[in-house]
Amino acid sequence: MPLSSVDFANQLRNMAYKRHSINLNKTQVNKLLFMCYGFYLAFYNQRLFHEPPKAWPYGPVFPNVYKQYSLFEVPIYIPEEKNKEFENDERAKGILTQVVDKYSHISAYDLSLWSHLPGGPWSQTVYGIKGDKNSGWNKEISDDLIKNYFAKE
Repeated sequence: MPLSSVDFANQLRNMAYKRHSINLNKTQVNKLLFMCYGFYLAFYNQRLFHEPPKAWPYGPVFPNVYKQYSLFEVPIYIPEEKNKEFENDERAKGILTQVVDKYSHISAYDLSLWSHLPGGPWSQTVYGIKGDKNSGWNKEISDDLIKNYFAKE
């Protein structure tokens, strides 16, 4: 079974803790996971996992990650079969490692500010593009918007 958004969120949390002694909060996890999703989409033209991000007030959120996020101390127990699947996926592991190393030290507040930048996928989803009647809260952020944005990063 493919890894889910929650599986990748747990890998992110463990990696940030093991590599940098950082215990990521719920907001940081969602924003960093959005980066991973975006870079993976831009580099490989496919989703990192099935669940798409939604445009929530504080930025992009993966609802299953938000609901299942626990305050348990890291490292989080990850079943062996899921850990092995992650370890064998060099592309996903590489992107998560780069995102953790480069961005895990950034505060939740600053990551939220970044996710709200004008012209970004969240902003375009919430506020729309001229003539777009489908903008608003809790809308799925389209893969095309995400891919185009992260292809420039």
